[in-house]
Amino acid sequence: MAGVFGGGRAWARTGKGALLYQSPGLIESSSHCGKFAIVQGDSHGIKSNPAPCHAIPAPRAYTSISAGTFIVTNIAEMLRIRALATPDTIGLCYLEQRFTWREFYLQAHSLSLELAGVGIGRGDVVAVYLPHSVGQAVALFAVAMRGAVFTLINPMLVAEQIKHQVSDADARAIIGAPNLTRPLAEFFHSENITVVPADPAGIPESGWDPDCDLEQTLSAAIPADVCNYIYTSGSTGLPKGVVVPQRTVLDGARIVSGYLRITPDDHILSILPFSFDYGLNQLMSCVYTGARITLHQFIFPKDLVDLVENEGITGMAVVPPVWAKLLKPGIRKDHSFRRLRYVTSGGGFHPPELLRRVTEFLPDTEIIVMYGLTESFRSTYLPFDQIHHRPGCVGRAVPEVEILVLDERGEPCAPGEKGELVHRGAFVTYGYLNNPQLTAEKFIPLNVGGRDCLPETAVRSGDRVSMDEDGYIYYHGRIDQQIKSSGYRISPDEVAEAVLATPGVALAAAFGLPDEELGEAVHVAYETDSGEPVDSVDIVRHAKASLAAYAIPKHFHFYDKLPLNPNGKVDFGALKRAARDAGTGAN
Repeated sequence: MAGVFGGGRAWARTGKGALLYQSPGLIESSSHCGKFAIVQGDSHGIKSNPAPCHAIPAPRAYTSISAGTFIVTNIAEMLRIRALATPDTIGLCYLEQRFTWREFYLQAHSLSLELAGVGIGRGDVVAVYLPHSVGQAVALFAVAMRGAVFTLINPMLVAEQIKHQVSDADARAIIGAPNLTRPLAEFFHSENITVVPADPAGIPESGWDPDCDLEQTLSAAIPADVCNYIYTSGSTGLPKGVVVPQRTVLDGARIVSGYLRITPDDHILSILPFSFDYGLNQLMSCVYTGARITLHQFIFPKDLVDLVENEGITGMAVVPPVWAKLLKPGIRKDHSFRRLRYVTSGGGFHPPELLRRVTEFLPDTEIIVMYGLTESFRSTYLPFDQIHHRPGCVGRAVPEVEILVLDERGEPCAPGEKGELVHRGAFVTYGYLNNPQLTAEKFIPLNVGGRDCLPETAVRSGDRVSMDEDGYIYYHGRIDQQIKSSGYRISPDEVAEAVLATPGVALAAAFGLPDEELGEAVHVAYETDSGEPVDSVDIVRHAKASLAAYAIPKHFHFYDKLPLNPNGKVDFGALKRAARDAGTGAN
C-alpha cells in the first residue's frame, strides 16, 4: 500500500472488494472522506456514504516546548524539558504559593526518589489520594518519573469505591494525605500496599534534592507504554478503569493546546479534578506550552469569579453544573473578566438556552463546547462562532480524529440520519482494565490496511448522534438512556432543554422510571436560581412549546443542588434512587 502518510490515497482490500481510504495527512482539496470497513468475522466490507472532510494537520513528532526541538516520549520527559526550557518562569500556583517550572520539577523528582526507596519501578501502579492541589500534581509526575502507572483517587469517593479502585488497579503503593489515608490504614496494610505520606501543599524546599540534574532522563517509557488508569463514574456498578497510554496524554496536550491557541502568555484556571481526563489535560497542556496554571478547589461561585478577575485568568474549563452556579443572580457583580479569552465547556449536551445565558454572562469571552469520551479523550469541539447557529451541536472532529456515525448494522448513516458515534484516530486508549468483555464491546476493529492486515481500533461512544453535510455532529442522547414511554423513544436531553425554558430554572435533568401504564414515566429533577421551587404547571406550559405530548414530564423533583458525581456531572443514579425512595410526586 502506498501513500498512507503522504496526504494521498491508499487502497485497502476487504472481503468484498476495494475500499478507498484517505490518509490522516493534510486533506485540503478532497470534498469527501474516504470509505472504511469494520472488521466483523470474515472482514466483510461495508458501503460508505461520503461525508465532508475538513483539513487536519499531518502527523508530526512531539516537539519543543519553546527552546529548540526535543523528542518527548512520556509526560515525565515533557516536564523535564519544560523545566529546562523555562526554568525560572512561574508555572503552577496554588493558594498563596507560586512555583517556577524548575521548582515544580524538583519537587516531583524528590518524591520520585522516595518511591524508588520503596521499590517502585517501571510498570508498577501507584494510587494518588490527594485533593486538587500542587501536591497531587507533584505526585502524578513523580510516579511517571519512575516509569510507573498512576491512578488518581477522587476524594469525593466513599471507602468501598476507593478499595475497589486500589484493588482493581493492583496498586503497590499509595501517595496520600494522612487525613485521607488514615481511615483506610488497616485495608492498605492487609493488601500490602505501601503508604507514602504527602502534603497537598507540596514538598518544602528543604526536601528537594540539591544534586538533581535536569539534563538527566529519568523515565525510559515510550508513547506506547501505559501512563495512567482513569476510573469512570458509571451510573451503574463499580467504576471501571480505562487504560490510558502515554501517547493519548501527550497527543491531548499537543492537539488541544493547538486548537485553543494556548501560549506561554496564558494563565489557565483549573477547577476540574485531575482524575477527570478533561481536568488532567489542562495541566498537561500547560506543561507542553509553558502557560501558567492556577489550581482552585471550587466551592463558592463568588470566590471563583473573584479569582478569575483578580488573577487575570485567560482560560478555564467547566462542565454544565458549574454554569448553574455562576449564572445565579448577583454573582458577576462589576467584574469585567477583561482577560478571560476562552472557556471550554464539556460534559455532554448544552441546551441553546444555557448557551444564550452563558454568552450574555461573558459577552467578551469565547465559549467553546467540547465533547469526548474517557475511552478516547476528545472527539469534537464547537468553535465559538457556531454555538448559536447550530443548536444541539457538539462540534466537528478535532484534528487527527475522524468521527463516524453508524447505524445498528454498522453501516454509515446518511447526513441527518441518527446513529451511534464512533471515534477513530488520535487518543484511543487500550480498553478497560480486567474487563475483556466490555473492552470487546466498546473497542471495535476497523479494516483500513486491507485483508489479513492488523486492524485499527476505534471506540463506540454509546451516544446517539447525527452528522450534517458540513461534518458537524448533533447530540441526541445516550442510546442506553432513552426513555421508552407509551411506545415512544424520548431523549432525556431534549426534555431537560425544554424544562430549562421555564424562567428561574437553572439546571435540569430528565430520566425515566418504570410505570405500570406508560412503561416508563418521564421524571425531571431541577434546581433554580432563587433556591425555591417553581410551579410544575409553569414547567409543563413551557415544555409544551417544544415537546410532543408523550414527552411532557409527569413527575418533578426539586433540589437545592442536584447531586453530582466525582467528575462534576449530574449523578443520574442518585436521582433515580431518590425518586424511587420518595415515590412519584411533584416538587
